[in-house]
Amino acid sequence: MTEQQRICRRIMDACLREDVRQIRSQGRSLERDGQLWLELDHLGTPLRLPVAECDYMQPLRATASHWFYRSEGQWRQESGHRAWLGRLMAGLEPDEQALYQSYMEEADAAVEQGELCRQSFAEQAEELAYFGTNWGERLLHADQLASFLDHPYYPTARAKFGFSREQLRAYAPEFAPVFELNWLALPAARVTLTGPLPDWWPDVEQVGLAASLAHSHVLLPVHPLTWQQLGPMPADALPAPETFLPVVPTLSVRTLALKDHPTEHLKVPLDMATLGQKNIRLIKPSTLYDGHWFAQCLTRLEQQDERLQGRYRHVDESVAGHLGDDKLYAFLLRRYPEFEPDETLVPVAALCSPLPDGRPYIAGLLTQQGGLGLEDWWQQYCALMAEVHLRLWLKYGIALESNQQNAVLSITPNQPLSLVMKDNDAARLWPTRFNHACPELADQLDELKDARILVDDELALGQMFTTITLQLDLAAVLEGLAEQGWLNREAGYRVLRLSLRRELDALHREGLDTRLAEALLFNAEHQYVKYLLQSGSLLSKQGSGAADINKFYGLSGPNFLRGDT
Repeated sequence: MTEQQRICRRIMDACLREDVRQIRSQGRSLERDGQLWLELDHLGTPLRLPVAECDYMQPLRATASHWFYRSEGQWRQESGHRAWLGRLMAGLEPDEQALYQSYMEEADAAVEQGELCRQSFAEQAEELAYFGTNWGERLLHADQLASFLDHPYYPTARAKFGFSREQLRAYAPEFAPVFELNWLALPAARVTLTGPLPDWWPDVEQVGLAASLAHSHVLLPVHPLTWQQLGPMPADALPAPETFLPVVPTLSVRTLALKDHPTEHLKVPLDMATLGQKNIRLIKPSTLYDGHWFAQCLTRLEQQDERLQGRYRHVDESVAGHLGDDKLYAFLLRRYPEFEPDETLVPVAALCSPLPDGRPYIAGLLTQQGGLGLEDWWQQYCALMAEVHLRLWLKYGIALESNQQNAVLSITPNQPLSLVMKDNDAARLWPTRFNHACPELADQLDELKDARILVDDELALGQMFTTITLQLDLAAVLEGLAEQGWLNREAGYRVLRLSLRRELDALHREGLDTRLAEALLFNAEHQYVKYLLQSGSLLSKQGSGAADINKFYGLSGPNFLRGDT
């Protein structure tokens, strides 16, 4: 399958999943000669798509990267993402069509960059087969491998929209480049620092500025790509003539591992869009404070709750800086805790990533460690995720946006699995439940900056658990390993159901209210599904009505947890 065909089919699947232009709800299914078809009559030209029934994330999925349209009494074949999007935008208002036109460009970028990344994977096969000698090297290795695997649900996540081919090679994790940061000197009185800067932070002379500025100015790091696109700089800002601090991009692209200080990562604004063109990867200063609030809160819960002790650690995100409310001039310093020499940190996004020999990353790692088998690992992993996230939801009223990039698994031979948490600035918290469980922390809720974090009822927690922890971190991993032939799909789902069931029963025995969780996870016919394509690209904010484009849901996914547990 060519990259063009693959991206087109992913877009068609996403449109079916999210019922874009009501193609699923207004279409009619019919079977001819053993093939199931979805016929559409409401888009101007009659269309016919080859589909198959599905019990994961959507009731119908595309079985090909082409379709047929009716013309002059005959069905004619058509293919290509531009043609598909052109069919969907028929009859829309000009401003709505403009969103589809813009998304065509994103899809073009996904095809072009996908081809480049395939070439890069082949070119680096020898290096990619090597896991590394310490946890820092192994984490970068896992991040790079994860960057070659597309997001499970957003069809053009491959596109780093805003990157040229040259910039992709220079700054994207697929290519493992090493580069230095630019620096901007600002009057110290205008910069807010939340903690002392580390010893390795440059002084003004190291970046080519006058020594006389040392006591009056603060240096803020700027990504080279953002540096190239800066417009008029803030008043009194002095651009440093020299770069400093070699870094390597991680999976998030804007978070950079320090080459000479592997336990520390630096997150900086990046003028790039991912998961939709409205998702610009700048840094809103308020998120620096909200992320630190949750880091402190989650650390405290782990220390005082026996059932959570040893199940996770949170990175230190106490040091950050920003220039007022400007999203272009900010940074977050992320310090990882001490790790064992043979410990490996793996973002969930890397678990299914193919190694050069064809094995998924997790299978290769477990073989190298010589400990757990894949089936035993899956049991432990399901139990860990259920115990941590169901407990946070049902006891403390917290749901974390622990997507595949932020959810990091710690794997050490002969030790239980655990999690390393980071970047929890977009969680959801239900004060009613949190205040009951943690009355001593109730007053601290006023410190949260983003009003969207606090929710009025429990449903928002269930939606986030379902669409992030359950679907992204668990089901997508199982589906990936099953598709590659490394786990039995039915057996894997039995393990997942049993893990969730056991934890719900344990929480119920503690006297906690598990009714909504029971209903959403086991009794409902459909699951909530995050409509990423519509909210991120095809709909305006007014069209979706979502306060947060990353939390726009439809109740349309078949519930793969229903069944004998």
